[in-house]
Amino acid sequence: MGIRGGYIYSLTDMDQAYWPGGESRPRLPVVAPGLVDLQINGFMGVDFNSPGLTASQVESITPALLMRGVTSYYPTLITGPRNRISSVIATFVEVCRTKGLASRLISGIHLEGPFISREDGPRGAHPRRYCLDPDISLLKSWQEEADGLIRIVTMAPELPGSEEFIGACREMGIVVGIGHTAASSGDIRRAVNAGASLSTHLGNGCHPELPRHPNYIWDQLADERLYASMIADGFHLPDEVLKVFILAKNKNSILVSDGMPYTGLKPGIFDSPAAGRIRLTPEGKLHRDGNPDLLAGSAGTLLEGVKKISGMEGFARAWEMGSLHPSRLMNQASRSGIQVGAPADLVMLDPELEHMKILQVYKNGVNRTTTP
Repeated sequence: MGIRGGYIYSLTDMDQAYWPGGESRPRLPVVAPGLVDLQINGFMGVDFNSPGLTASQVESITPALLMRGVTSYYPTLITGPRNRISSVIATFVEVCRTKGLASRLISGIHLEGPFISREDGPRGAHPRRYCLDPDISLLKSWQEEADGLIRIVTMAPELPGSEEFIGACREMGIVVGIGHTAASSGDIRRAVNAGASLSTHLGNGCHPELPRHPNYIWDQLADERLYASMIADGFHLPDEVLKVFILAKNKNSILVSDGMPYTGLKPGIFDSPAAGRIRLTPEGKLHRDGNPDLLAGSAGTLLEGVKKISGMEGFARAWEMGSLHPSRLMNQASRSGIQVGAPADLVMLDPELEHMKILQVYKNGVNRTTTP
């Protein structure tokens, strides 16, 4: 593989170039495209929703994210006070303007709310008092503050003004995800017709009980125009549900971490400025303190989710769900994988793939491998 200026400019058949005539060769590392996390709320003690978030904090976790295979991510801001969202947006704009390593990984901001259902169940751990109906002027204001950095908005399409809001998002180049919703079949259909293209963490952020059929999970599974992101941390979705979702969505299936700031920390109780008082159990489950059934994001990494799905569906499909599929949804230059002309955002793994051990990581053609 030839790399120049951060891009792949040539590819070579290793067997023919170095082991012609069928000669035996040593087991080489597996080279794969970097992982793309569309939904991550923080990492290793750094909270992307904290009003005190600093650019240096974001920069500090970048090497650890890279060593977990993530070469592109979308910091996710959840429902909260307008001024807090504006403050955090300003921090990420600062990160991107400084042109440090973190700026090369951040591909855009994901607004998960505040334009979501106020109902218990669909609302999840989002605070009700800050949930809003779709507001185009507010979104445009945030997008202006963000210098166009907002690239994904998750919203509930049953709310008034949703179709116009989705259309405005598409005009701004924003991918619209359906999530934290109590939508009817008609609401889902109208949202997709208006331009929604993603089901955000499908199967979560919903009522604990639903009609057998129809319901908004079936509706989203059945629409071939929708990608579906899934959290494979062992708590958000049972293996059987993951299996069905992947079979239904195929190349439109995406893995996300939904990682919270407590990913990588020891078990305990934490006070989150966005989600309130939450508990991280020794088993790795993250939930509202006092309510084990109300999940508060995930404490897993995207790499761990890929490893889980790899055991179910094989390495190739699992890795593509964490890399090529989200890249294609977001129309990134890496959407075709390891091809001439693609960015050299690469992960080298131990050939014993069941261990999912990362050996080296390249971002824009530069080896960014660090010692854990």
